[in-house]
Amino acid sequence: MGTLMGNAVHLIAFDIPYPANYGGVIVIYNQIRALHARGVGVILHCFQYGDRVPRSELAAYCQEVHYYLRPRSWFYQLSLMPFIMRTRMSSALLKRLRQDDHPILFEGMHTAGYIANRRLRGRLKVLRMHNVEWQYYDSLSNLAVDWRERMYYFVESIKLQRQEPSVVLHADALLCLSTHDQAYFSEIKAGTHYLPAFHPHERVDILSGKGGYVLFHGKLGVPENEHAALWLIREVFSKLDVPFVIAGMSPSERLSQIVARYGHIRLVENPDEEQMEQLIREAHINLLVTFQRAGVKLKLLNALFLGRHCIVNDDMISGTPLAPLCHVRNSAKAIQQTVEALINAPFEAHRIEERAALLDTHFSNAKNAERLIQLLHLDAAGT
Repeated sequence: MGTLMGNAVHLIAFDIPYPANYGGVIVIYNQIRALHARGVGVILHCFQYGDRVPRSELAAYCQEVHYYLRPRSWFYQLSLMPFIMRTRMSSALLKRLRQDDHPILFEGMHTAGYIANRRLRGRLKVLRMHNVEWQYYDSLSNLAVDWRERMYYFVESIKLQRQEPSVVLHADALLCLSTHDQAYFSEIKAGTHYLPAFHPHERVDILSGKGGYVLFHGKLGVPENEHAALWLIREVFSKLDVPFVIAGMSPSERLSQIVARYGHIRLVENPDEEQMEQLIREAHINLLVTFQRAGVKLKLLNALFLGRHCIVNDDMISGTPLAPLCHVRNSAKAIQQTVEALINAPFEAHRIEERAALLDTHFSNAKNAERLIQLLHLDAAGT
């Protein structure tokens, strides 16, 4: 992988960030690419679990890549530390971090188990908060159907809330994905910054003409997204004679069975990156709702960079400057009426120009990488 650059950062990822096919890893992967383009050597540390495996593609953008097997035994749930943190603590990771004095970027509370460790005293430590995690897990506990899942999320929420102050106060800087989260953490910690999500898009690229359906997409295995999909089927899709598509990773058998009842609703399971991009671009309306403010909301950026009309609710745009680019509707009736009004309406050229201007102002990967480099006390030496 080459000789280690002096202008380098340790980046600790909660998962292997390739393929970049769901919110959190999309942010991390594109952040790595943006730092690499500016001459920063990324020493990537990532945890392997589930069906994700080491990927050679990461070597193109990283100075070093280190993998750590993440244990998933129920034994770790007995710890006072949150399970998502305790299972991402590795003595090999700590040993590698101590081999130099490069700054450390922790991606999420998940990876911050060592942030208060005395052996890292004196190091510059920056923590990217992907959510207010305890609030996110509390909401998951309310959405989960299985009682064991519900109990896990509830206990994890309590542990995360208790752990949060010590994690936050040991960071030299906090980075938040939304102004909503920034306001929350600013009450606890000075040096809290809003740094929007990194994403895969260089420019707005929207097809002309009319699309053939309304699309809802997301990681369907997450309770929040399944809840939103089921609500849309029950309250919106079932009441309109318009083609609808629901697309995403890991849909449950329950969701599949409910979709199968309707001839005008189609479920696309586990689309790859290229297929998902095509679905977004060929839709006439991207309809995205959520019932919690937490989360990266990368799917909204994807819809705005690639898609035509975009209907959202307030929680989907909370903490972002994106409201002027969307049709914001909250009730099922208002969403139905807006779908009917837009389904045959062309997407005008001036709307594309409006999107390009606002997205470049707030969501330029190049500009946001420069800000991150400054916060890490590094030098930009790339293009």
